[in-house]
Amino acid sequence: MNLFWIGIGIGILTRLTDIFDYNSLLSLSSIATLFGFRIVSVTIIIIYSQSHKETFFNVFLYMIGMTISYYGLKYILGFFFPLFESDGFPVKLFISYCMQSIVVSMGCSILYFWNKDKWYKNILYALPSSALLAEGISCLYLLITQHILLVQTIFDFIFGIGFIFYFKNNISNKILFITTLCIVTIFVFYNIYFVSMI
Repeated sequence: MNLFWIGIGIGILTRLTDIFDYNSLLSLSSIATLFGFRIVSVTIIIIYSQSHKETFFNVFLYMIGMTISYYGLKYILGFFFPLFESDGFPVKLFISYCMQSIVVSMGCSILYFWNKDKWYKNILYALPSSALLAEGISCLYLLITQHILLVQTIFDFIFGIGFIFYFKNNISNKILFITTLCIVTIFVFYNIYFVSMI
């Protein structure tokens, strides 16, 4: 249950980053709109969970708490501050993110199986870093061309590379790990980020 309240707190903090200008060098509000922070936080939850079922519930409580406070706070602040004004509570968007919380929790419960001494753990270990590096590359491109997203770029590369070093002693097939890392990074970058740039 603690993770639900942590999620509530994180949702509030990420919503409050809206006060910062996205189109600036630091782009501090990007934490609320990009995936990097979510990837890092759920990966840490997986690492400290004790089973795949516990992983599912831990991630779900965290994600649903974050979703409730993120959209609830905007709705409340909209009554007082023009920055947060909206046309009522975004019910469809809220439901969409609640459904995504279930999907993400299912995915994380699968990632937990990197604890099994099977060949596929080398693929699973590569996935969080692949997603972070793909986002980091896209942020780096925007940093160079538009001078935005400095903090997000640094964050994604630090944790993307950091997870590689954290998991390195658990990797039994480095070739499979590196191959997965490269293929998934390119795939995610091209299909999620690159297509939105052109």
